[in-house]
Amino acid sequence: MRYKLRLPVIFHWNDGADHTEGGFTNDVALDGALIVSSKCPPLGSEVRIEVLVPAPNPTEEEIRIECVGKVTRVREARGGAWFGVHGLFSDDQLTRQVPLRIVDSIRIRGALRDLG
Repeated sequence: MRYKLRLPVIFHWNDGADHTEGGFTNDVALDGALIVSSKCPPLGSEVRIEVLVPAPNPTEEEIRIECVGKVTRVREARGGAWFGVHGLFSDDQLTRQVPLRIVDSIRIRGALRDLG
């Protein structure tokens, strides 16, 4: 299932030189994301993306959720570009930065949905 979310993202790849660019998610799934950006990594390259989830309170830090995966498609057109990443999001960052009761709630809902 894909979730239509527009969140800031930083992404990194290496093609002999290190690159870091930014953009926004167009949609996000457990196994990847569609990223809109003016610059895209080459098709087939390994990329690390960091999705920045804003904190609900301005005094708290944003949450960064990482995904390491492969660029599976790239589309460049006049006025913009986007690329698809297939990989798994790691919840290591999430569990370090979000209170455990929230993470447990998310996991319980996921387990109930899987049973359902």
